[in-house]
Amino acid sequence: MINWGIVGAGHIARVFCNGLRFSKTGTLAAVASRSLQRATELANLFECNKAFGSYVELFDDDSIDAVYVSTIHPAHLECVLAATEAKKHVLVEKPIGLNRSEAQQMFDAAKKYDVFLMEGYMYRCHPQIQRAVELVRDGAIGDVQFIRSRFGYRADYDPKSRVLDSKLGGGAILDVGGYPMSLARLFAGAAAGLPFLNPIELNATGIVGPTGVDELAAANLKFENHVIAEISTSITCELPSMAEIHGTKATLKIPSPWLPSSPCRDAKHPLPLDTTFLPAELILNGQKVVIECDRDLFSYEADEFEASIDSRHSEAISSEDSLGNIDAMNRWRQAIGG
Repeated sequence: MINWGIVGAGHIARVFCNGLRFSKTGTLAAVASRSLQRATELANLFECNKAFGSYVELFDDDSIDAVYVSTIHPAHLECVLAATEAKKHVLVEKPIGLNRSEAQQMFDAAKKYDVFLMEGYMYRCHPQIQRAVELVRDGAIGDVQFIRSRFGYRADYDPKSRVLDSKLGGGAILDVGGYPMSLARLFAGAAAGLPFLNPIELNATGIVGPTGVDELAAANLKFENHVIAEISTSITCELPSMAEIHGTKATLKIPSPWLPSSPCRDAKHPLPLDTTFLPAELILNGQKVVIECDRDLFSYEADEFEASIDSRHSEAISSEDSLGNIDAMNRWRQAIGG
């Protein structure tokens, strides 16, 4: 069992702590925040006896094997560089950085200090995505031609909030647009027998609000194997989460692409250890494909991370994949002036 340290004490940190309760490979060992009170409150909630009022204290703790960086986007670079220098393996929340340059610095640091760094697109670690990729690679839907994916929600309008403040890395694309982008790249790659493909063409439109961030954005992508994708994201209106992969023989639908089997996502308290996790479902040409689950989505993420430490490489989301995704996201932002 690897000992996890949590960097940041916000909502997603609580979700990950809950997920660790069902992990087969890791356990919560410490929480750090710039506020000792917040760190202590989260640690106490999960009966963890270590809480720190600074990130450096956690990085200096020799009992910590890996850290989960759950801070706001602009703080990722500093935290990851400090953690890798302290020889900690790092799982960092998406997006890994604000741009490709930041992401490259982080991966270079991980290589320099011989530690594992992975970006936290948790949906990639769930068995439903693995099964969907297998179906596409095995030709179950024929030749892939069109991919459609979206992820959007309506946030309360507060110009000082994280998602609407450009200085805090706000905007729909950086917040949740990376999900449909990464899914399109994943399945375009699966159609070619590759881990992913990057778009060779990107045309976009969107709405940039008064705070200077993209509030609603859509993009059409084209890949070198002639696969076309349509993706969209929002922080001002609901866009029901969905993903569809259309082929010459059939259509594969993923009704819940981003948060399958995740009672931890909305739980405000530690879940009972006998919690039952509902199966995930794919729809292949109108027929259900059921994927049994024995852990939470975030537990799968933690276990995928641990399984990848020795090789310093994850099949779920590699460093090359992360670099390609943040690059495509920034092309999307630039295309609409965000």
